[in-house]
Amino acid sequence: METSVLLSKTLGLCLVVIGAAIILRRHYFLPVFAAYVEQRLVRAVVSMIELAVGLLLVVHNVWSPLPAAIITLLGWMAVAEAIAWLFLPDTVVARLIGTFNTAAWYIVGGMLAIGVGLYLAGFGFGWW
Repeated sequence: METSVLLSKTLGLCLVVIGAAIILRRHYFLPVFAAYVEQRLVRAVVSMIELAVGLLLVVHNVWSPLPAAIITLLGWMAVAEAIAWLFLPDTVVARLIGTFNTAAWYIVGGMLAIGVGLYLAGFGFGWW
């Protein structure tokens, strides 16, 4: 349980900050993620780091209470995404980035990140 609380605090605050940045600076991030398609080295390194962090969260492997389950689920999502970025051909990566690299998706994703982040931080810091 101590690990779940620590991860809730850390991931919660991280998600809130990243979600706010994505919403408030979405026009800055649009070309950044568009360049992600061409930057193979960056994509490979980021994917390897994401895989390592995702595996650390998966090893957490606690499914109760709900915040702990969310942490484990985020870990599995990170692992799946990292593997996809490592193995998908550039044409598929370009199509995926092209589909989701819009200001509207950034608002939705940012709001989701803030919501999940507040829930996790609230659990970790004992706000509820």
